[in-house]
Amino acid sequence: MKKVLLFIIISVLSTTLNAQEVLIPVKFLSDARSSTQRYVGADAFGWQYTITDNELRKQKDGQAVRYRNVALGEIYKVDLQNPLQMILFYRKFNTVVLLDNQLNETSRINFSDTQQQPVIAEAVGLASQNRLWLYDVNTQQIGLYNLGQGTFRPITPPFNDGIKYYQNDYNYFYWIDNLNKFYAVNLFGNVSTLGSVPAFNQVQILTSSEILFTNNNKLYLYNLTTQKQQQIQIAEKSFGSFYYASQILSIFTESEIIQYKITFSK
Repeated sequence: MKKVLLFIIISVLSTTLNAQEVLIPVKFLSDARSSTQRYVGADAFGWQYTITDNELRKQKDGQAVRYRNVALGEIYKVDLQNPLQMILFYRKFNTVVLLDNQLNETSRINFSDTQQQPVIAEAVGLASQNRLWLYDVNTQQIGLYNLGQGTFRPITPPFNDGIKYYQNDYNYFYWIDNLNKFYAVNLFGNVSTLGSVPAFNQVQILTSSEILFTNNNKLYLYNLTTQKQQQIQIAEKSFGSFYYASQILSIFTESEIIQYKITFSK
């Protein structure tokens, strides 16, 4: 009887240990006081971009440049891929503003005034060859908007489940729909189904097979290929948002920006 009980205890302990998540360690780098409401990202030249009081701010080494447009309402999304041609998307006004590296407005596009049938933009980002990625609510299609011609060309079939989150680069548009399905489309309209992601509060796409996401004030790395998640071992029990780039993880609380060094194993 004792042997049976011992076997049961060992089995339970083994199962519990195996079920525990392997934490991904981080190395603390710095913390700083900050009143930033939203952190946008950083460019290749070391400039940091934030949004406070609905004003885009570009800062480095004590220098600051600002852009504010009260008439267009809330800045919904900022695309920093090209620091010489930044894209600000004002979703409520169906408008994007293009800025140069000094945050001077170089162009403004209201998609309700396109040469073709008006589109209602739900997602916008910079694509290659003077074009924008655009998801049109009217047609439920993703396509390319030509900045020079002022025309929109759908490149995908309609998607009925909307867009919950999106990211893009020059050649690909990635999105997670309202059912947490993960997709990508290239410039030629070839759509790839990349899998399903766990429930999340916030998310950042790292690659076509890996994402960072938060749930219940915990930060995780999720691999879509293995369908495994690992918790990131940060000290903060609650935080507003996060941003990862070049092995630097930034955590934003109400009053601080905390930075960690983190390396994801291949």
